[in-house]
Amino acid sequence: ETAAPPANAPTQYLLPVAGRLVAGFGDGGAGRAQSRGISIAARGGAQVVAPGAGRVVFAGPYQSYGTIVIIEHGGGWTSLITGLAALDTRVGRAVLAGSPLGLAGPGRPVLTLELRKDGSPLNPLDFLKR
Repeated sequence: ETAAPPANAPTQYLLPVAGRLVAGFGDGGAGRAQSRGISIAARGGAQVVAPGAGRVVFAGPYQSYGTIVIIEHGGGWTSLITGLAALDTRVGRAVLAGSPLGLAGPGRPVLTLELRKDGSPLNPLDFLKR
């Protein structure tokens, strides 16, 4: 039985890219840190979209994560998408669920989606539109 999503959770939440789930929320092991999100293996050059409506607050390279996009959904909710190769959005842009953000890299790219409420990671799969 799944708990009801917390109040003011992003509505119409969806995966940012089509693909196969390769790491679930909380996965770890073999010396890896516990996952704060989910990882999706996508096809090379796949379209990456906003998982929910909001405003882009960061878009660009970040530390060892490559190119990332951070979307603020309001009410303390944010989504972080890592692993993009090309951006098709910019800081300040308002997006809807499904709005293009950019493209996955070539080969067998793996993208990561993190969903946070007031900075605390939550399992994005619990919020997907069913």
